[in-house]
Amino acid sequence: MSAGQMLSAARSARGMSLDDLAQATKLRASILSAMEQDDFSHCGGVVYARGQLRSIAPVLGLDPEALVDAFDETLPRRPID
Repeated sequence: MSAGQMLSAARSARGMSLDDLAQATKLRASILSAMEQDDFSHCGGVVYARGQLRSIAPVLGLDPEALVDAFDETLPRRPID
């Protein structure tokens, strides 16, 4: 399950709207919606996306590290020299 799918499923399970989650996390609903679609381009970069995921996770009852790990799985791999 992708990070976006995890966010969407957890939010739905808690009966929260995007606006509810936006109010609880202080992130715009449009950004949260994009994140649920696995579009993290509006987060300000990978480091910020990870931080936002870590801050959203407790609100939704998710394990922050599992959520970040799911996000990291989508990142391109670079060979180590």
